[in-house]
Formats: sequence, structure tokens, C-alpha cells
Amino acid sequence: MRWIRGRRAWFPYALAGGVLALAVAGTVVWFSADRAQQRADNLRQLDRACAGLLPGERLRGFVPADGAGVLEEYGTMLDPGQESRALLNCTLSWGSGRWEPTHRVRIRAEAQIAAQVEEAEAAEAGDRHISDFPLPLPPGVTGGTGADDRVEGSEVSASLRVECPGGLRGRKAPSRTLQVSVELPSKADSDHDVPAADHLLAARTAVATANWVTERQKCGAKPIRTDASPRPAAGPAPTKLCAWLDPGGLEFAQDTWEFSGDGAYNRRAGFCSGRTTGYGAPPGLPVVEVTAESWSGEFARGAYERHSDAGTAPGQRAPSPARRDGSVVIRASAFSPKLALWAKSECDGGTGYHRIAVTPALDSGNGDGDEEEKEVVVEGSDRKRLSADARATLDRYLAAADGWPGRTNCRATTILGEVEEWPR
Repeated sequence: MRWIRGRRAWFPYALAGGVLALAVAGTVVWFSADRAQQRADNLRQLDRACAGLLPGERLRGFVPADGAGVLEEYGTMLDPGQESRALLNCTLSWGSGRWEPTHRVRIRAEAQIAAQVEEAEAAEAGDRHISDFPLPLPPGVTGGTGADDRVEGSEVSASLRVECPGGLRGRKAPSRTLQVSVELPSKADSDHDVPAADHLLAARTAVATANWVTERQKCGAKPIRTDASPRPAAGPAPTKLCAWLDPGGLEFAQDTWEFSGDGAYNRRAGFCSGRTTGYGAPPGLPVVEVTAESWSGEFARGAYERHSDAGTAPGQRAPSPARRDGSVVIRASAFSPKLALWAKSECDGGTGYHRIAVTPALDSGNGDGDEEEKEVVVEGSDRKRLSADARATLDRYLAAADGWPGRTNCRATTILGEVEEWPR
């Protein structure tokens, strides 16, 4: 009877505990279902927002389940009766950070009048974050991509300016210039860490927006392709545009080389590269990797500014001090030392810059220091040979009829100087 009385004593508590457990479990299930429903709603909003121009599949990782997205969109192409300078202006954000939303997406397309175009060009001249547009652009279209820090993380942006011969509707003042800007979130910790893939995604979104506007406006601009890749895969032989890059003719390291470069001509930029497949260290500081880059017009300005930001433009670094015997010390580390030679030309696309970068094979076995970083002594004659190799590469590049400078009719070339891209 004691056992029965004891059982009766604890039974109400067990029953209450069971009811509480069921209630907690039910709350957890309800909360999980509510979060799943919220995220599903946010994903549908992402797909519909901004006229369906957002790269939804690539942005899903930024979509939360603990709060609704905030969408603000307007523009004369969304509401023809509206008075606005924007054809399309759309912002979608999630989360409430201390100073700004946790993640944010923006698209803006605007019909600009002449005064605005001049103002925008003046502002871009002072923008030190603009870089090359990672897709080939047709005549009448200019663009660039960039990156910026945010309170948490970073964002990548892209801009396009498209000339529309037939004019754009939506403003009282006549306009033949379409300006598109895109901002997307990036998972990089800082603007310097934003990967090329994020820049490409922003560029493709800007192109899709521009094509959406020009197709519906019938403004006379041809669609911009987004399926073209500016860099083909590496191969055992250079492309036709890079056939001038002959390691044997330039007396570089005698080894097996692989190449990459432009498969199709783009009058705004050119790229060729080659490197040995095995990194030996034969004597004489031979070149084991070479890169040739050229830009013209707006691309030239953006490339030069980007190198100026990094401290790798001509005139920003003093040459390595020579010792009494003429030798210099180079720190060999995980960072591959390069010697870059810059030149400036007048090309069909405007002012052009050329950059030749040669990477030598360093015999770090003769250096002092730990395995991660050694100070390698380079003889004065070998250092001069490296400069001669860079100049010979530039001369061969400029003289090639099928190379980028030849195709772009670059002329009146002046040498801007060398940049030693290695730790001091």
C-alpha cells in the first residue's frame, strides 16, 4: 500500500512533466515550421523583386529565416505614370544591424541627361576602387566593378553606361545614356578579399539589367552578351593573340610551359600569360612565369588606379638598394617576386597602358632565414638580366602584328618604369 500511495503521490508530477514536454516539443516544431515558412516567403520575394533581375540562386545564402525582407522599388518602367529620374530603383534588405541592414541588394537603372553624364564621369575619375569590367563589352558600352567594406562583411558593385541612339523614355528631358548600377552582398571579410567570382556575378547582373531596359525601351542598343568568357582555360600552346609569347625565343627557362590568354580580341583589354609546369631553380635567375596585360580608355584608367592603390604603379617604389659588389637582396617567400615593366601608348581605344611582369626562379638554398622566408642574394649581372628579359618581352609584345597592341594600333609608346614587386 505504501508503494501504491507513493505512486499516487508522484503520478501527478509525472503527468505534468509529460504535458510540459509535449508543450515544449510542440513549440519547437511550431517555431521550426514558422522559420521555414518565413524563409520560403523571403525566397519567393527574392525571385519576384526587382523585375526578376536578381541572381536568386546565388543570393540564397544571404536570405534569413528569422525575419521578413524589406523591399523598396519604384521607377517609370515599373509604374509608367510615376514621375521619377529612375527607370528602375530597387532595394531588398534583410536583418537589422546596428547601423545598416545585415545584407542588402540594390539595382538602379537611370536615363541620364548630358549634365549627369559629365558629373558621373568626373566622379569616376576620383574613384580609387573602380576596376576592369570582367566581361567583354561592345562599342558604346563602358563599365567597371568594385568592392567596399560594410559594418559586417563587404559588398561588390558593378556599373554600366550604355549609349542608346534611339533615346530613352521616362524623363521629360531627352536622354540617350543608360546608367546601371548594382550592389550585391559578399561573404568576404573585407573589400580586398572579394573574389573574382563575386565581381563576375555583379557584372552579369548589371548586364542583365541593361539588356532588360534596352529591349523594352527599343532604344537602339544591341544586347550585351554574358556568356563570353574573357579568359579561356590554360593549355599547352598560346592562343593566336598570344602566339608572340615564345619562351624559347625569349631565352626563358628551358622547361615545359603552359599558357592562358584571350581567345577573342577585345579592343578595351588584352591578357596573355605563361609559366613553367615545374618550378626548378637553375642558375642565372631565368624567367619561369610571364604575364602581359594591356588596357585602353576607361579600362586603362581603372587598371592604373587599382595598381596605385596597391602601391605597384610606376614611381611608387624605390629600387632595391645595391650592395658594394652590385648584388641585391630579395626575400623569397610564399609571395612570388615579380619585376613589372610599364609602358604607355596611344591606342584606337584611347590612352593605353601595358604591364609586363616576369617572375624569376630564385635559388633560396643560398639564402639566410627560415623555410617560410629567406633572403636571397642576387648577383648584379642576374638582376640586370631580369630587367633585360622584361624589356625584351615588352618589345616582342608591342611588335607582334597579331598581339593586342598591334590589333589596337598602339603607337607613340613611352616606357614608364619598373616596379619591383617583392618584399623588402
